[in-house]
Amino acid sequence: MNLRLRYALVGLACAVTGLAAHAADLPELNIDLKQTTVSGISSGAFMAVQMGVAKSASVRGVAITAGGPYFCALDDSFGGNVMMGAMTSIARCMQGDPMMPAQPITDANLNKMVSTTKDWAKQGKIDPVSNLTGQAVWVFHGYNDGVVKLPVSDALVKWYGNFTPTNQIFYKDSLNAAHAQISASCTASNSAAPAGGDSCNICPTTGGKFINACVDQPKTGAGVLYDAAGAALQMFYGALTRTATGKLSAKAQEFTQTPYLKMRGGGAVSQPDDIAMGATGYLYVPQACKEGQSCRLHIAFHGCAQSATTLGRAFIDTAGVNEWADANRIVVLYPQAKPTKPSMFSMSLPTNPQGCWDWWGYNDKPKTSMFDPMGLTSKSAPIGTYATAEGVQVAAVWRMAEKLAAKGTPAAPAPALTTPATELLAIDQSDDQTMLRWKAVSGATGYRVYRSTGDQPAQAIGGDLVTQLFWVDAGLEPKTSYRYTVRAVVGGQEGPDSNAVTLGTAAKAPTLAQCDPYFSMTLGKPVTKSAFSMTGVPTTEVCP
Repeated sequence: MNLRLRYALVGLACAVTGLAAHAADLPELNIDLKQTTVSGISSGAFMAVQMGVAKSASVRGVAITAGGPYFCALDDSFGGNVMMGAMTSIARCMQGDPMMPAQPITDANLNKMVSTTKDWAKQGKIDPVSNLTGQAVWVFHGYNDGVVKLPVSDALVKWYGNFTPTNQIFYKDSLNAAHAQISASCTASNSAAPAGGDSCNICPTTGGKFINACVDQPKTGAGVLYDAAGAALQMFYGALTRTATGKLSAKAQEFTQTPYLKMRGGGAVSQPDDIAMGATGYLYVPQACKEGQSCRLHIAFHGCAQSATTLGRAFIDTAGVNEWADANRIVVLYPQAKPTKPSMFSMSLPTNPQGCWDWWGYNDKPKTSMFDPMGLTSKSAPIGTYATAEGVQVAAVWRMAEKLAAKGTPAAPAPALTTPATELLAIDQSDDQTMLRWKAVSGATGYRVYRSTGDQPAQAIGGDLVTQLFWVDAGLEPKTSYRYTVRAVVGGQEGPDSNAVTLGTAAKAPTLAQCDPYFSMTLGKPVTKSAFSMTGVPTTEVCP
């Protein structure tokens, strides 16, 4: 080799090494870790559930778009055959890829998921399940989702019903969305999309960046987009102010994830790919948080095919979260998974070609080598480890959270109102639910929610006093207007009515018999069940 070329290559290698060595680390901020919330789409939704369960002592709210119940993969997560186990898990927990014919989530399956959760809590593998009684749970499923089908999200809500009061679980399945992050911060080629921002799909489209703009229902009119991040974060934290996309006080910055990545047992990874995570993550820090003010943390998990390796900054900048974080002292952590697959030279790498978060156990398989291609001399993790606090990805992300909160002090409670009447906010609605949030009243021991419709007098709903500052009213009629007030109970006496708010429920979503699109993540395109000799002939046409 030419000597000059050799020196040039050595210099380049040193420069690259130097850049890696000086990559930004996470800052230590004044964050109250007990105010943490999480969200995710698709595999990120499964990951958000896992984080919310494993760390329920700290996580107060979980937002789930197109996800399924905790430990959905069951014993198939590792049963001696990693590939077959993954296919079985996908068939049960996604149900939208005819290449892996759908399997129902049976009552027996769900009972096993619930009982395993309780057993792991008793064994200390996850936080006590009693914490789940205080969580707020926001669930979204678009009725044109051809990847994760409706029965999977239904099973998720049913799973949560074993631990979390139903009036703390909001389930929106009344929009014509496909499988996507629903954002009000990007443009789409329809008249309802706002100006500015990066492009995304119109609501019923699957593919591309898997980020869609959707007109809200039953609201109508140009520019009335559904804001998923705003609905979830206001359910968790109360009334928030949204900053316009072009006026944010900061920009998400890169940081090195490598110091937080460990193998099972605590050893350092030889490379981030060892656990299918990227070397770089992203962090949005509002200016007030940079200045040391008390802040809260939200962790946002991307879905399959949405990591920065695949999409660059698209999810980080257009998921719609930063706009709600900016003026409300919410730091947003965007951890990154990474596409990986074994090769002749790296046989021990996880099989994760689309950069999904680990919800079926690809990190729990035995580590293989060219001398031991079946992993016979290496032990796999106990079944389901990936979903517990010991899971290598769950543990890595939580180390990041703890680093960010290193200078944190418990946040002072929001000042209670001095008047006996609370302030009521209407947050969201579906075809059979509404969601309310209100401000605390000084000295209140609880709150009572009143509802009326038409000319009927207002009636107290919910039975016992509500001790949370939010309420999900369920079992409502579609396309019906409901009027609400809330009264604080102080010294055993109900105070005056709050301001009244009115919400109209949406039209009932079409059934699977009316529209049943399917999308193969393997093939990257819509497909029909009949093409794979399946029973039934669903349509790939989406519903309006």
